[in-house]
Amino acid sequence: MQFYQNLRGLTAGFNCADNKKSQSALEYMMTYGWAILAIVIIIIIFYSLGIFSPTNNLSYSVTGFSPFTILSQECGNGALVLEVGNSAGSPVEILNASVISSNGIKISSLPDINYFAGIDNNFFLTFYNSACKSSDNFYSASITINYAIDTPAGEENLVSRGYIAGKSITQRLITFIESGLPAGLNWTMEYANEIKNSQQGSISFLDLGNQRFYIKNTSINGVTYYPTAFSGVISGNTTYFDFIPLRDMFVANGGSGILSVVNTSNNLIIRNISVSSNPIGVAVSPSGNPVFVTNHGNSFVSVINTDINKVIANITVGVNPTGITMNMNGSFVYATVLGNGGVLSLINATSFSIVKSFKVGGTPESIAVAPSSKFIYVTQSSSNSVSVLNSSLDLVKVIPVGDDPIGIAVSPDGRFAYVANNLSNTVSVINLSSYDVIKNISVGSGPESIAVSPTGESVYVVNTYSNNVYRINASSYREISIIGVGSSPSGLTINPNNEFVYVSNFGSDTVSVISTSSNSVIDSITGFKSPQGIADAPSGSN
Repeated sequence: MQFYQNLRGLTAGFNCADNKKSQSALEYMMTYGWAILAIVIIIIIFYSLGIFSPTNNLSYSVTGFSPFTILSQECGNGALVLEVGNSAGSPVEILNASVISSNGIKISSLPDINYFAGIDNNFFLTFYNSACKSSDNFYSASITINYAIDTPAGEENLVSRGYIAGKSITQRLITFIESGLPAGLNWTMEYANEIKNSQQGSISFLDLGNQRFYIKNTSINGVTYYPTAFSGVISGNTTYFDFIPLRDMFVANGGSGILSVVNTSNNLIIRNISVSSNPIGVAVSPSGNPVFVTNHGNSFVSVINTDINKVIANITVGVNPTGITMNMNGSFVYATVLGNGGVLSLINATSFSIVKSFKVGGTPESIAVAPSSKFIYVTQSSSNSVSVLNSSLDLVKVIPVGDDPIGIAVSPDGRFAYVANNLSNTVSVINLSSYDVIKNISVGSGPESIAVSPTGESVYVVNTYSNNVYRINASSYREISIIGVGSSPSGLTINPNNEFVYVSNFGSDTVSVISTSSNSVIDSITGFKSPQGIADAPSGSN
């Protein structure tokens, strides 16, 4: 009996102890449970973002940002780049943005962006000097975007916030390489809303893809230098262009053996230089000196020193030289020759000696050089094709085009070539990556010469038999304007600041001056004799 009493007492003691422990545990959970729950939730969120597992396969994560959508993000090379979509259902103005790292330190900001994004349009935010210094490192940051949107009550300023995380990468760079500026002269350009300047020959940006660029004019000692490709849209990795000053224009008079020099500020002939027989092609060095002229009536290229206005050399290239042009930095000259079975000659622009000649065959007419100088394009009228050669004059490709191709021009970004097909009355557009003709554009009668504007936005085509110039939108391939000029127009060139187009009129012995803003002839320069080749820049059509 005593045993049972002792056992019951012991059991009661255990129950009492258990009750006390349960009560203590309940009190503990009541006191600290919410904190523990919050910690667990935060841990789960961090795991979902990959913060505790940076080596997993997470490319990136995004939370927040309403009413915007983060389409892509890249962090590397000291910059965080966001591609953002406007999902607000209305146009918005992006006022500014900032990024703060996970430790609360402000990395970078974009004040006063003033970027307008239409409905469903995308835009880029680029934060420089960020924590993304190397590849394959985990990053996370909070982003704030301040924007304005129109409402029925008027414009309202709002804020969008969000959080991003991912792994940093090595980002691609896009590089702009210039030539033609005096050493040490500062130049400035803008790409994707970032502005940089340099005294060197190149400027690099983070490659944001198909974004706009702008290159500013620059001046020294009262001379203004204009970039031959001062704005446009770039999607490649390297863009080459040339700075050249506004200067005199040169016109080859096929009927008199004279090279005329025209002052483009007053559109008057200021001197005539004797060359040789039937000069038809002109190429001007980036510095403006020397000038090279093909003399179709004999077998050589004349070299003119513009300081003394005299021929200082005659380079024998073969019977009936026709087209002529230079590469971007002015180191080499290329001339086509109808004789000797059809030849392209490569000439050293300093020593005036022939480096190499290549028998392209057929009837080579005009030449265009890629901005990078890596490829040369030659029209062959008798075989209805364009020959593509590398810088060593090795044949790379032959591209079929329209009937009797004569003029050819390459876009400032080097992506497309435009060919004037004289008998087809068309312009063939060639994708220079695939060497495919992607479009044939109907133009006037007898297209002969062609040039692309420094912006890359317009293509100008001289139609010899219909006595006019077509201006074509380079994106839509649609005709913008038809501009009547003189009789039997032959050559054309566009001045570096994209204000004027000059057209040599073989039949009326004049040069028409076209305003690019009004698409109309504003002046007619007289005093020529059967003018053909005309140039004031390396991109001039000859």
